[in-house]
This record gives sequence, C-alpha cells and structure tokens, in this order.
Amino acid sequence: MKSILLPLTSHVAHEAVTRVASNLAQQFRATLTGLFVRPDPRSAIPFMGEGLTAEMIQTLCDNAEREGRLHAEAAEKAFTEAMGACGIKIGKPGEKADGAKAVWRVITGDIGDIVGRSARTADLAVCLQPDSNVPDTEDVFHDLLFRSGRSVLMVPKDYEGPVDRHVMVAWNGRAEGARAVGSALPLMQNAEKVTVVQLGDIDEERPGIDDICSYLADHGINAHADKRESSGVPVGEQLASIAEDINADLMVIGAYSHSRWREMILGGVTRWLVSNFTRPIFMSH
Repeated sequence: MKSILLPLTSHVAHEAVTRVASNLAQQFRATLTGLFVRPDPRSAIPFMGEGLTAEMIQTLCDNAEREGRLHAEAAEKAFTEAMGACGIKIGKPGEKADGAKAVWRVITGDIGDIVGRSARTADLAVCLQPDSNVPDTEDVFHDLLFRSGRSVLMVPKDYEGPVDRHVMVAWNGRAEGARAVGSALPLMQNAEKVTVVQLGDIDEERPGIDDICSYLADHGINAHADKRESSGVPVGEQLASIAEDINADLMVIGAYSHSRWREMILGGVTRWLVSNFTRPIFMSH
C-alpha cells in the first residue's frame, strides 16, 4: 500500500479522515494525496434562470470562483498543518521520499467526474461516512466505490480509534468480498488480530470460511474463524453487533453484492452498514 487518496471538498469535515489517512501513510511509508475538488461555477449557468444579463452571470461566476479559491486555500492550510503535526513532509507527485510523503492537488469540476477516476491510480481511497445532511459526502463515497475500481476505507466523522488493531472480515464467499480481502491484506498483516465471521451456511459453489482462512494463512495471517448461525435479525445489524462484541476496529466486507438499486429500494447489508455502523469499513464493489 504505497498510494492513498484523500478526496476533500469545502463541505467535507476533514479531521477524522485526515488522521486515519495520515496514520496509514506513516505506517506503510506511502504517498498521501489530498485531492480538493472545487466546483466549477460555469456548470451552474444553465440553472441560473432567465432574466439575468451576461454581466450579472459573469459577476456571479467571478464571486463563486473567488469563494472556491478561498476554500481551497483554507483546506490546503489545514492539510499542511495536519501533515506537519504528524511529521509527514509535503512533496511533489513522483518525487522519491525516504518515508511517508504528502501531496496536495486542486481540481475544478464535478465530484462525479473527478473523484472515482482519480482513485484509479491509488491503492486505497479514504473518505468520510456518507451523510445525507452533509453535502458532497454521498457523492464522494459512491463515486469512489462504483467508479474507481479500487477499495474504499469509509471513516465515521467522529471516529478516533485505530483501524488495524483488530480486523473483522465479514465473509460470504462472493467476488466483492474476495476483492476486499485481497486489497486489505496489508492491513491484516499488520493487525494484532484478524477474525473472519460467516453467518450461517453459504452456497456450496462459493469458498467458505475455512477456505478464506487458509488463504489468509498463506499470507502469514493467523485468522480466527467465527462461524455463527443467523440470529433472525437483519444481517447488517448482526454483523455490527458482532463487531461490537469482539471489539473489532475495522470491518472488511464486499459492498453491494446485490444491485445497488435493489438495496436502495428494498434495503440490504451494505446500505444498513454504511448508514449505521459506527466504525470504519474497508469495502470493495
């Protein structure tokens, strides 16, 4: 894990995600890229309505441009101070460093056109837990998960604990979970404890809990297998309860094994965990 992306906007509270991302950068001697996305004021021109003169529209765009620049400068200052506080030097893209390094980038445009594509050249993207009351958090999360092709580490906004002391893998034998486990190997190799949880029986065609524990053992990870019967409550709630019981810091899980739209309409494990879980989740789609 040598490249970590941290997408930020003027609406995203950065403290928790910056702390987690910087800790990972130090641990893996990685490059942490703070990517600030500024909205393009020109994209709002079609929605400004009739009755505005060209001069009025230009004034609105100039004011929005100035405000976006000020937000970017404030975010860069906060990012630089946070890196300095933990001893990470600010560098340039591609520049060699003896240890962890931080890079700052500003891109103007739409989150949905930038964040996911930018994460394709990172080993991991770290983002805030989506909150419908906080602008941009849902767009950042969903664009990373569905368009990056990479794993995402989602962090609750008030989380202050570690992410790799005790890792819990929620296993169901599906491809999404396999991708998440493969991407999370560096974290699990450094963890004090790894627990693999399987609820009930899974299809015979899929690899079961013994298979994934054997795979982890091949990578030097002595995982504890914890197979449980379904308790009758929704799977997401049961997994969250188990994570609390065993005091896991991080859950590794495949995201949206069913259609995203099906989960949005009917509900599902991923949707419940993303909305309600109070600890970080490492996930892949």
